[in-house]
Amino acid sequence: MTTQTEREAELLLTILGNQFAGLRGSLSGLTADQARNIPSASKMSLASLLNHLIDGLEATIDRISGEQNRTTDPVEAWMAGWKVDDDESVAGQVARLDATADRFAERLRAESDLDRIVAIPAGAAVWLDQGVPFTVRFLVLHQIEEWARHAGHADIIRESIDGATADVLAEAP
Repeated sequence: MTTQTEREAELLLTILGNQFAGLRGSLSGLTADQARNIPSASKMSLASLLNHLIDGLEATIDRISGEQNRTTDPVEAWMAGWKVDDDESVAGQVARLDATADRFAERLRAESDLDRIVAIPAGAAVWLDQGVPFTVRFLVLHQIEEWARHAGHADIIRESIDGATADVLAEAP
């Protein structure tokens, strides 16, 4: 029998998966140079944006798991998350997204209590504070919020690169 927590976790993963698909679509058919292009007033490229989002997802996995694999300086960690190495390819980034998304889904499916309070280092907590406890559910919803916000950025960046729009990219094989 499926529990309410399991059903909710699957719903959250479905919504987040939609955002993952949108980001994958924004990179579809691009070269590494195009993915690194900064064609708008923003300082973001699709490559840096995807690395930032993957980094945030990895941090959330660690926090839900009770691990602290990150630098103690949250600003330094945040800045490093935007970095794109010279040897990174679009295919490599998408593979990293898929692997991280799988780890996130596995961790969330293993969680028995979405209301469990998660310890967040003080330096990172200031950026997340919404006046509510930092529960597993809150951290997952925050990831959905982040991915949705940045999916919009990705749409604009991609359209600025070659005119491709999210609706057309979603229909591409």
